[in-house]
Amino acid sequence: MKRTTRLFILIAFPLILSSLLLSCGSNKARISVTVIGENDGTPAFVYFADEREIVIPIDSLGKGELTLDISEPIYVTFYYQYLSPKLFLTPGTDICLSFEENETGMDTEITGKGSDESRYLNFAPLFAAEINDTELGEEAFLALSDSLYNANLSELEKAGLSKKFNELERERLKYFSYSTLPSYPYFHRRLTMDTTYSASSVYWEKLNGLLVMEPSQLQYKEYRSFISEAADRISRDKYPELGSADALIKFVESEITNPLIAEVLINNKLSSVLATRGLAALSESQIEAFKRFVKSPELTQSFDSLCEKWRNISEGSPSPNFNAIDVNGNKFSLADFSGKNLYIDVWATWCGPCRIEIPHMKELEERYHGKDITFVSISCDADLEAWKSRVNEGMTGVQLHFDEGDNFMDDYIITGIPRFILLDREGKIISSDMSRPSDPETAVKLDQLLKKF
Repeated sequence: MKRTTRLFILIAFPLILSSLLLSCGSNKARISVTVIGENDGTPAFVYFADEREIVIPIDSLGKGELTLDISEPIYVTFYYQYLSPKLFLTPGTDICLSFEENETGMDTEITGKGSDESRYLNFAPLFAAEINDTELGEEAFLALSDSLYNANLSELEKAGLSKKFNELERERLKYFSYSTLPSYPYFHRRLTMDTTYSASSVYWEKLNGLLVMEPSQLQYKEYRSFISEAADRISRDKYPELGSADALIKFVESEITNPLIAEVLINNKLSSVLATRGLAALSESQIEAFKRFVKSPELTQSFDSLCEKWRNISEGSPSPNFNAIDVNGNKFSLADFSGKNLYIDVWATWCGPCRIEIPHMKELEERYHGKDITFVSISCDADLEAWKSRVNEGMTGVQLHFDEGDNFMDDYIITGIPRFILLDREGKIISSDMSRPSDPETAVKLDQLLKKF
């Protein structure tokens, strides 16, 4: 039977870059949410460019409400399950957003006072150059980016929206349209396999021309993303003798005078390094730079929390638990492997690099058969049947799938797969980011582990 879900939202919202105020003032903004159909209590979210978010709880009847004070127009993103429309909100906005989910996809409607701009944001044919376009030669890529920007401006003019919105949207469209420009040299070399390519002065002039340090544009998430990546590329070109994080810090210290811009650049760079490479990848001077430039309590708390999570999975720490099932639905946890050295593979059937490692994993299992190493593969597939089918094709070792509600990936800060983890007999962490089966260093480390016992 086809399942249908409808979501209706009434929204009015502000822009307050420094703070979000709840009050009973004259500029009230009310968000009321009604979910009609199947409802599991999943909350809704309003997400801001500065990474703040507001949770809108949805009760058992599918209803939720939030009242806010407003001052200026703002772009926000609304999230409910896998729906994420962009919204433009001003004092007095009263938007009704509805969607219908079915087997063929999702239909969305946006109506109500002040909804024209939001309909444009979600339904107008706006385009930016894609990663595959970076295979083009530099001149052709720059021409494509310019043409897309001009086409997007034409769509904006055709929409016939308010003068104030047009002023704001022209700036947002600039960074939306050129979003791929900062990464062009990297992806061009990668896609063409031309390691001799070096960006010309024309490219750098274009990139530097767009890198305008204007704090009022921080309301656009597209602007924040663009300046972060552009500053990263420019700083590495300017200070090639330094690592990317130190080059960015030096660039900020020497080039950036506005504290809000500096905060965004330093936070985005160092938080990204921390999230992907761990606490050990940051030097004391880099952590000091973070504290010096980043003053937002929310960003500081997020950074400190992430540091603590990495400390919790440092070498010698007890491993976080996992809850998983096998193809027959039998439940397993870390405790079921007590007293065994574990080499854990977190993977998914849709992950190409994961599939490449499967034959190498099998070779390791054969090499260490009968020895004190247990190989455990845990899938994070959303499609349980796809995982079962792949396992039944002849995969060896212990094959599990994360059980509903498991936090293992979050505990290990797994943002990309495959991810390999090595634990000792006591369930303590030897490596939270172990080398892959295809890496010769893996067998060396496993041999060293076995020699200890």
